[in-house]
Amino acid sequence: MAETATARTAALDYDPFRPDFYTSDPFGAYRRLRDEAPAAHNERWGWYVLTRFEDVRAAALDADTFRSFEGMDIDDSRLEQVPPGSIGSMDDPRHAEVRSVVQPYFLPRRIAELEDGIRAVVRELVGSWRDRGAGGRATVDLAQELAWPMPFDVFFHLMGLPSRHDPDPLERARREQLEHWTHELKDRMPGTPHLTPVARAATAGVQQYFIDLLEDRRRAAREDLVTAFVEADIDGVPFVDAEVTPSSEVSGLMMILFLGGVESTAGLTGTLFKLLAENPDQRALLQADPSLVPAAVEEAMRLITPLQLTARTTSREVTLHGVTIPAGGRVVLVMGAANRDERQFPDPDRFDITRPRGRHLGFGEGVHGCLGAPLARLEARIALEEALPVLGDYELAGPPTFYPSSPNMYVWKNLPVTFGGTGRRPHVEAVHHRTTSVTLATAEFEAEARVVAKQEVAEGVVALTLRDAGGRPLPAWEPGAHVDLVLDGAPTRQYSLCGDPADRSEYRLGVLRDPAGRGSSRFVHDRLAVDDAVRVRGPRNNFPLVASPRYLFVAGGIGITPVLPMIRAAEAAGADWELVYGGRQRASMAFLDELAQYGDRVSVRPQDETGLLDLDTLLGTPRPDTLVYCCGPEPLLAAVEQRCAGWPRGSLHVERFAPRPQERTAPDEAIEVELVRSGLTLTVPPGRSILSIVEEAGVGVLSSCAEGTCGTCETAVLGGVPDHRDSVLSPDEREADDCMMICVSRATTARLVLDL
Repeated sequence: MAETATARTAALDYDPFRPDFYTSDPFGAYRRLRDEAPAAHNERWGWYVLTRFEDVRAAALDADTFRSFEGMDIDDSRLEQVPPGSIGSMDDPRHAEVRSVVQPYFLPRRIAELEDGIRAVVRELVGSWRDRGAGGRATVDLAQELAWPMPFDVFFHLMGLPSRHDPDPLERARREQLEHWTHELKDRMPGTPHLTPVARAATAGVQQYFIDLLEDRRRAAREDLVTAFVEADIDGVPFVDAEVTPSSEVSGLMMILFLGGVESTAGLTGTLFKLLAENPDQRALLQADPSLVPAAVEEAMRLITPLQLTARTTSREVTLHGVTIPAGGRVVLVMGAANRDERQFPDPDRFDITRPRGRHLGFGEGVHGCLGAPLARLEARIALEEALPVLGDYELAGPPTFYPSSPNMYVWKNLPVTFGGTGRRPHVEAVHHRTTSVTLATAEFEAEARVVAKQEVAEGVVALTLRDAGGRPLPAWEPGAHVDLVLDGAPTRQYSLCGDPADRSEYRLGVLRDPAGRGSSRFVHDRLAVDDAVRVRGPRNNFPLVASPRYLFVAGGIGITPVLPMIRAAEAAGADWELVYGGRQRASMAFLDELAQYGDRVSVRPQDETGLLDLDTLLGTPRPDTLVYCCGPEPLLAAVEQRCAGWPRGSLHVERFAPRPQERTAPDEAIEVELVRSGLTLTVPPGRSILSIVEEAGVGVLSSCAEGTCGTCETAVLGGVPDHRDSVLSPDEREADDCMMICVSRATTARLVLDL
């Protein structure tokens, strides 16, 4: 008798209809149920409640005993929103047949194709935060400004629903209406399983919208999921009936996708950021090692899954823990409790992103496992990768507001946090591989800048002057440095800084129009205008000016840009110097007016006037205590390197923005690469770069050019001998064999050991 009373008392602690259930201590109630009544009978609602991991998982996998025909929800949504005959209320074999219509569109490899689009959505949402947080502490509502709008955009695009950027105002209005209905669908009478009139009206509105949309796709197909439903058949029978009603199978499928496609992802994303705010030690681990991002997503899903419960109906009598559940009994499977079962998870209430990977029930299990799990994982991961570097060490700005919804969902409506105040924005870079990617944050500066001047300084050459959009000083730099110019609509390119290092109010870049290039210079010349916004990243310096009593500068064409500040520095230091500047013709040679002030120390030699540079006379005899600095097209660099072969080591310094033609010292054979810090050993096959294989293993490495010219992917070598194929390292640095550019270089030995 005492055992029955204990079970009843514990069961009464569990009432997910109670308005404050999820904001009080649901996990304490779960613990009591697991310990005292793991198969409790709730007399008020008539359910049997399973809370232990093994029991919940076994029931989810036993679809013959624990059936779905009465619906997976415990409130009236199973009757009014996902009614009998819908996929959520189906058992096999029909369930498998209907699921086969949509399952191919949610396979991981198919979902991975959405990554670039999702990342663009998130970057647009997060973009304004950078400037908001650069001037001091700022506040952002992570729920309203990221967790909700991200899945709205992504899921609506997948389904073919209206975009918030649609040029048609009528379509934008429909989009707003759908968003309103999404929230109104969740309206419940407090403390009961019943929908309000608001929820019923929203349900009817969404159902009719879907019916109209299906008819529209019959008339005009598009590349979206709704068109796929219209065109699908099951064993030759069209999936979509000639007349669609709210009780049609396709209506139920679209409704359950609509109900789950946004809210569950919003719940996971908000909870993930809340947990990281509450556990700064785990956030610090993530910031130090961004390859843990997928693990953080899984741990958040385990600890506080958005879908806390699902329901089944027994087809036969089942006895568990001394409690007999009759045939036809309604059983609530509480995944939110099972995922914290200490019998399955050590220290289960702790948020630990280094927890060894193991099975959890965050996305359900069995035939009704979450269709959209790959998409939810991808969205949450990208949200974290893109937002965390911007937010830095953010903090909760006040109590989060819980989202009123159905009794099975755990979601945040508002999640205000404060962040920023460092005056620096991070360099965020995505490292892609097959089905995932890592976005890294470095101490590198990145800022939005404005074009304050654009001047043609020679035929085919413009000088851009950029200033921080917020009026803040730009980072200091030294002669030889370059920055990445991050453009909307063109590839990122590196350009040398050619202004005055002492003037931190602006950066100046010289850009040569390259008709055969990747499009960046054409974008700058043809589309970029004064007052336009760009992003600058850096600066970096692979071409530093080393102190010397004498310099010989050799510039070809646009290679004059890094040399300009070097000349100023040499002049300020009192060094002896001269510049030989070559180009096709005088009209195409930039900055001649600035160089005129230096008189005969500058020798201007247009090819159409003086022919090719006489490098034999210029470099044939080594000059004592002289350093040679050269920048220009590859033929000039190669010729200068050849003429300087007899000069003392370290005399010549060159910079390339295109990869140097390589004479390979070793054939492209398979090599073994050990990553010491990651505990991985990888095989790099012929024709693949070390960088690409490392990325596929989930180990993040910053990279930019992928050509061995920018130096971003420089990696320390702890063992083995690299086959250097970059255009950055000097001969001395190559001989040291203690670092390499893994985007292009390989190995002369069968094995490399890298500090990754």
